[in-house]
Amino acid sequence: MSDAATLNRLFAGIETDLDVVDATFHQRATSGLDMLNTASAHVLKSPGKRLRTALTLLSGKLLTYQFEKLLPMSVAFEMVHLATLVHDDIIDHAMTRRGLPTVNARYGNGVAILLGDYLFARTAGLIADVEDFRVDRLFSETVASVCEGTILELLTARQGNISVENYIDRISRKTACLMSACCKGGAIVGGGSEAQIALLGQFGLDLGIAFQIIDDVLDYIGTEESIGKPAGNDLRQGLVTLPLIYALQQQQNGHTERVGQALDAETIPDDEVRDIVAWVAASPAIEEAMGLARQYSSRARALLLEFPSSPERDVLEQLVDFVVDRSR
Repeated sequence: MSDAATLNRLFAGIETDLDVVDATFHQRATSGLDMLNTASAHVLKSPGKRLRTALTLLSGKLLTYQFEKLLPMSVAFEMVHLATLVHDDIIDHAMTRRGLPTVNARYGNGVAILLGDYLFARTAGLIADVEDFRVDRLFSETVASVCEGTILELLTARQGNISVENYIDRISRKTACLMSACCKGGAIVGGGSEAQIALLGQFGLDLGIAFQIIDDVLDYIGTEESIGKPAGNDLRQGLVTLPLIYALQQQQNGHTERVGQALDAETIPDDEVRDIVAWVAASPAIEEAMGLARQYSSRARALLLEFPSSPERDVLEQLVDFVVDRSR
C-alpha cells in the first residue's frame, strides 16, 4: 500500500474535518493582491500529507473534541509549516519541491520572502480566534524555535564534525517542535490536564524527531521519484545529517578527508555527491540512524499508553509506525 493510501485509511475518521481545514486554509491564505494570490495558489499545489493537522485533531479527540477551536489553530500551524518551506527554499536555493518549481524559482526571491512573511502574518488572526492565552504563548514559542533551528542549521552547514547531540537539538527546534505544538495545542483545546498536555507535547516531539531522521535517511537511500528531490540534496547544500554523521564516525578508507574536502568546496560536483551518497547508503550508518529513529518512535508510542484506549489512540499509534516505515 502506498504512503498516500495508508494515510487516507488512517484519516478516514477525520476526513470531513480535514477537508474543512483545507478549505479554510485556502480561504484565509487569500490576499487582496493578485500576485500574492497567484504565488500562494502555486505553492498550495504541492502535495501534502496533512500530517500536522491530523495530529492536532487526533490529539484533541483523545480528550474533549472542540473542532471550532481546533480549526483555526490547525490552519495556523499549517500556515507556519508552509511559510517555513517557502523561506527554506530561498535559503537552500532550491528550484523544485515535490517535482514542482519552488516559489522563488518561479517568481523570484522577493515575492517568495514576502509570501512567507504574509503567511506568518495571517496566522496571528487565526490564533486569536482560539481565544486561549496558552495557545498564544505556544504559537509564539514554536515560531521562535523554528527560527532558532533554521539559524542553527545555517551555522552548522559544511561542518563535518557536528555531534549527534547537536543534530538532535537542531531538528528538535526546526522540525519536531511544530509537531509537538500541534499535539500540545490539541490537548490544550481539548481541556487536558497539565500532565496530559505535557505528555502529548513530548509525544509530538519524539515523533517529530523520528520523522526528520527518516527524512534524512531517505535523502541517502531514496529516489528522486519517491522523495521529490535528487538523492544527496542535503549534501549538495552542505547540510550534514545523521546518516553522514554516523558514517564519518567510522573513519573508513580516508572518507573523512574526502567528505571534508567536499564540504569545503563552494559547489560539490554531482559525481562526488553520488559517490559519497553511495558510500553512506552502503554503510552501517543507515541502519544505525534507523535504529535511533525507532528509539524515538518507541518512546512516542509508550507515551500514548498513558491515555485510555480509543480509536483515536489506535490511529496515533499507527501513525508512529507510518513515520518510521514510510517510503518518502
